[in-house]
Amino acid sequence: MIKLQFLGQSYYRNNPEIETEISEQTARFRGNSYSIRRPVKVSKSELGFKKYRGVFYNH
Repeated sequence: MIKLQFLGQSYYRNNPEIETEISEQTARFRGNSYSIRRPVKVSKSELGFKKYRGVFYNH
């Protein structure tokens, strides 16, 4: 759990761990190559509605 602060208001954010696997694709950033990681299983809650400042929206 991470404690964050915005405009003097503190709040906690709990980010779930997502299991990933290395794909066959590679990318390059500033001369360094790395493998792209993809989620093993995507849950519906990760694809559904998001909440920002108390307002729900669909991404």
